[in-house]
Amino acid sequence: MAPRLNLRQVEAFRAVFLTGSMTAAGDIMGVSQPAVSRLIRDLEAEIGTRLFDRKGTRISATSDAVILSREVERSFHGLDRIARAAEELTRARRGELKIIATPATSIGWLPRIIARFREERPGTVVSLRSVSSQDVLDQMALAVYDLGVAVLPPEGPGVVIETLPSRNAVCIMPPDHPLAARDVIGPQDLHGLPMIAFSDNSLLQIRIRRILDDAGVEPEFVMETSFGATIATLVANGIGIAIIDPFTAATFEGRGITGRPFEPPALYELRLVYAGYTPRTGHAEAFARMLRDDLAA
Repeated sequence: MAPRLNLRQVEAFRAVFLTGSMTAAGDIMGVSQPAVSRLIRDLEAEIGTRLFDRKGTRISATSDAVILSREVERSFHGLDRIARAAEELTRARRGELKIIATPATSIGWLPRIIARFREERPGTVVSLRSVSSQDVLDQMALAVYDLGVAVLPPEGPGVVIETLPSRNAVCIMPPDHPLAARDVIGPQDLHGLPMIAFSDNSLLQIRIRRILDDAGVEPEFVMETSFGATIATLVANGIGIAIIDPFTAATFEGRGITGRPFEPPALYELRLVYAGYTPRTGHAEAFARMLRDDLAA
């Protein structure tokens, strides 16, 4: 009949074997030295062999203890793996949400939604990385993040893409600019004016240029740059006016710029991106619902 061991006995054996001391083993286990001695005696009685030779206060492992220790270490490595798996389950239950998104959404809009999300789900750990739309697509195809937010075509390799409610681009200018007196800005209002444009041939910039070309309007493009936040800062410094995404415009409103609706609409279409072969987490789905509700409102 196989010996009936309990985990506490095995823990005591391992602690004594590693430290060479009943007292030190007790410190590791959080019990007294007599309690460790009792556990070792019970273990030796159960398996029918002496594990440690005791000479005064000194303890040395027997050859049987050395053999047993090898199996114990294998078992404890397995327990470590189980503990790590349990920790992952605990972290998943507590909540973790990894988001990757474009700078336009990461500066003001997403942080606001994240704050609301964490109010509803306290304890959730949220990470937000800001990259280009193409990088969002690439990282989501590798399933590195739970959710991506970017301006993309409706389909992509290795991902599932869903369209969010679209918003119209906004014309921004300094508050004392003559166009600030208007309620809506049209293409003809921009003819001959100094303008700042996106330099990355974005979908939004393509739409803006098409609208201006169709209207026969030729602004004076004085500068190009990649990020809406940089454009807003340049506008605030009087370099020119610009048509940018509504999220950046809202973030910088009152900080040296003001925005007006631009007609006809130059739609800014955000999309949600999920990994194509990985199940969606509950946190990702809940956060996506908050994004849709905020845009719809």
